Amino acid sequence: MPKARVNGVELFYEVSGTGQPVLFIHGGYGGAESAVVAKLPPEVVGILPADRFKVITYDRRNAGQSEFSDAHVTLADLADDARALLDDLDAEKAIVVGSSAGGPIALQFALTYPERTLALCLPNTGANLMNPERPRSKAFNELVARARAEGDRAVFESRKAALRQASPLGGPRASQAASIERHAAVSKALATISDEDLFRHSTGELRNVEAYQEYDFGPRLSELSMPVCIIHGTADATVPFAWGEALHAGIPGSEFHAIEGADHGVLLYDRAQEALRGWADRVVSAVGV
Repeated sequence: MPKARVNGVELFYEVSGTGQPVLFIHGGYGGAESAVVAKLPPEVVGILPADRFKVITYDRRNAGQSEFSDAHVTLADLADDARALLDDLDAEKAIVVGSSAGGPIALQFALTYPERTLALCLPNTGANLMNPERPRSKAFNELVARARAEGDRAVFESRKAALRQASPLGGPRASQAASIERHAAVSKALATISDEDLFRHSTGELRNVEAYQEYDFGPRLSELSMPVCIIHGTADATVPFAWGEALHAGIPGSEFHAIEGADHGVLLYDRAQEALRGWADRVVSAVGV
């Protein structure tokens, strides 16, 4: 199981294919559900031709099989984790794909390290995911505020029972055999994990959520000068479709693919995969890779 120690934490990663490096930054905020089975399900593996693209997937800190800690971090720290991992893998310049909660990290990466970002793809994400207009974000903001006021342990005790329940399957995953099998494994693992491990995972999740607060990339979108592709489902019930449209409006020259009827997890849809594949092919053709 390959791991790299970067910025003081161990990150689990996998590499498949050869050619132009593509760094996939997964969604979600980590925590117990991401860590209790073998690995996170990376949506991008298999979409891009293995003879032309070297796809790098990794579990962000406090997620999956990477290290959990109670250290307070920012999106700049999480973007620097990605930069350090690319350094460790001798990948000088990458196409960066930031899906859902991976999107703001990808935006931070592209703004901080434009020379390392060949191109940027933003599936089902937005410039300000902690906007309280989104109910889930409002609930997370309230949890972080409580943790600051009452302590991590108190918040954990209040949500411990809920943490032992796997989130219901929805969207395109609901009918997939592999997703149903994974959901059953997660449910079983959450029922048996120790309280201390669950507390560690809960705290790590809150630290990840906290990292997104005070970040709204809307005013900085015009600074992005590399090729940018935005892919968003018109029926996304997790990140509003309008947020994808706002990214497109704010990023000069960006390419926008509206996937009609698609819910969150847009890269699971064939039409979204075709859009990513076609765009990535045009990017590498333009630079002669």
